[in-house]
Amino acid sequence: MFLCAAHAPAGAVSTHAGGGTAHARAGHATHATPHAATASEQRIRQQLEAARTAHETLLAREQQQAHDLEARRREEQQAREQARADAEKAASLSAATVDATARLQQTEQQAADLDDRIKDLHAEQAALRQQLAAQVARLAPLLPLAERLSLYPADTLLAVPLPADRAVTGLLVVHGMMTDIARQARAIHDRRARLLALDGELASQQQQMRQVVTQRETQRDTVNRAAHAALEAQQRSNAAAQSATQAVEDAARRASSVQDAITRIEETEDQAEKNLEQAARAAERAHNMQAATAARRQAHEMADGAGPGISTANASAGAPVAGTVLTAWGHPTESGPATGITYAPPSRASVRAPCTGRIDFAGPFRTYGQMMILDCGKHYRFVLAGLGEIAVAAGQQVSHGAAVGQMPQWSGSGARPTLFVQLRHGGSTVNPAPYL
Repeated sequence: MFLCAAHAPAGAVSTHAGGGTAHARAGHATHATPHAATASEQRIRQQLEAARTAHETLLAREQQQAHDLEARRREEQQAREQARADAEKAASLSAATVDATARLQQTEQQAADLDDRIKDLHAEQAALRQQLAAQVARLAPLLPLAERLSLYPADTLLAVPLPADRAVTGLLVVHGMMTDIARQARAIHDRRARLLALDGELASQQQQMRQVVTQRETQRDTVNRAAHAALEAQQRSNAAAQSATQAVEDAARRASSVQDAITRIEETEDQAEKNLEQAARAAERAHNMQAATAARRQAHEMADGAGPGISTANASAGAPVAGTVLTAWGHPTESGPATGITYAPPSRASVRAPCTGRIDFAGPFRTYGQMMILDCGKHYRFVLAGLGEIAVAAGQQVSHGAAVGQMPQWSGSGARPTLFVQLRHGGSTVNPAPYL
C-alpha cells in the first residue's frame, strides 16, 4: 500500500507535470492565435484600404476625365460659335466693301480712260510735229524765191527776157506756186494752233488724272483695309473650327487642271454630305438629337449650295475688273476657242466677286498664278486667275461685287498682267458675258 501510495503520488505528480506541460502549451497556443489573427487582419485591412484608395483614385480620375471632357466639349462649342461669329463677321465685312469697291472700280476705269486719252494726245502731238517738220522742209526751198518775188516782182520777172506767151505762163506758174505756199502756210498755222490746243487739253487731262489718282489711292486704301479685316475674321474662323472647307481646298490643290479641281471639289463635297448624314444617324442612335440636328443642318446647307446661283440680272454689276476685254468668249486662240474672257486691267486694279457665294479655293495654282474658285450655288462656279494679291480665304462667304483681290503692279513695260474669268456649270464651261 505504501508503495502504491508512494507510487500514486509519483504518478500523480507525473500526470500533473504532464498536464502542466500540456496546459502550458495550450496556454501558449491560446496566446499565439490572437497575434496571428491580428497580423492577417492588418494585411486584409491594408488590402481593403489600398483597394478603397485605388477605387477612390479611379473615381477621382473618372470624374476628372468627365470634367475634362465636358470642358473640351464646351471649348469646342465655344470654338464653333466663335467660328460662326467670325464667319458671319467676315461675310458682313465683305458685303460692306461692295459699294466702296464699285466706286473704286469706276475711279480705276476713269483713270484708265484718262490714261488712254493722254496717250492719244501725246501720239497726236507727235504726229503733228512730224507733219509740221515735213511741211517746213518742203516749203523751205521756196521761201527765198517767194521773198524775192514779194520784194522785187518786176525785176524777178524781167531778169530773163522771154516771149510774151512764155512770160504769161511763168506768171501763172509763179501765181500757182504762191497759192500753194499760202495753203501750206495756213496748214502749218492750223497744225501749230492744234498743237497749242493739245497742250492745253493735255495739261487739263493731266491735272484731272492727278486728282483721279489721288481719289483712287484713297478709295483703294479704304477697300483694302475692309477686305483685310474680312480676311482676318475668316482666318480666325478657319483656325477656330476646321470643317469640310479644308478638305475641299486640299482636293483643289491636288488637281492637275481647273476641270479636275472642280470635279474633285464636287466629289469632296458629296463625300462630306454623306459623312454628315452618317454622323447624324450615329448621333440619333446615341440619342444625341442636338448633334444629329446640327449635322443634318450642315449637310442641308452643303446640298443647297453656297449661293443663290447666277442670273442675267447680275449683268448690271459690270465686269469684275476695270479695263478692256483682250479676248472674248469663243475667240480663236492657239489652244482653240477661248473658254472664258480675258481682261487687260490697269495696274493694281481691284477685282470684285462676280457672284454671291463661298470661296472654294484661293491661292497659287499650276501655271494660272494666283487663282480663286468661287461657288455661286446650283453648281455654278467662277474661276478667276492672274491676280497679284488675294484678299479672301477658302470658306469665306462673299457678296456680289465685294473686293476679293488686286491685279499685279505693272509699269507699262514687259508682259501686261491679265485677268482670266471662266464660268463653269458642273463639268461644262459657260459664256460668262451675259452674267457680268
